Amino acid sequence: MFNQKKFILLKNSTLVALIFTRDISYNPEKLTIYTRVTVYGRRAEISLKSFTSVNVWDVSKGRVIGTMQKARLLNSYLA
Repeated sequence: MFNQKKFILLKNSTLVALIFTRDISYNPEKLTIYTRVTVYGRRAEISLKSFTSVNVWDVSKGRVIGTMQKARLLNSYLA
């Protein structure tokens, strides 16, 4: 199940990168962060091996809420 999508489009629209989260089946309070890259219609989905809590994930912005160092590091990694 996808929780959040964040689109990044280039001028010629041949590259699309999207960042999204998925619920972990054995722990519904934790989300795994993934990215899907599409180049010329070919997709690759990659786990970023990063996790966050459901409570601190901002769905509308596609990033972690907060100003603590952990949140800043994860947000800068996602940018």
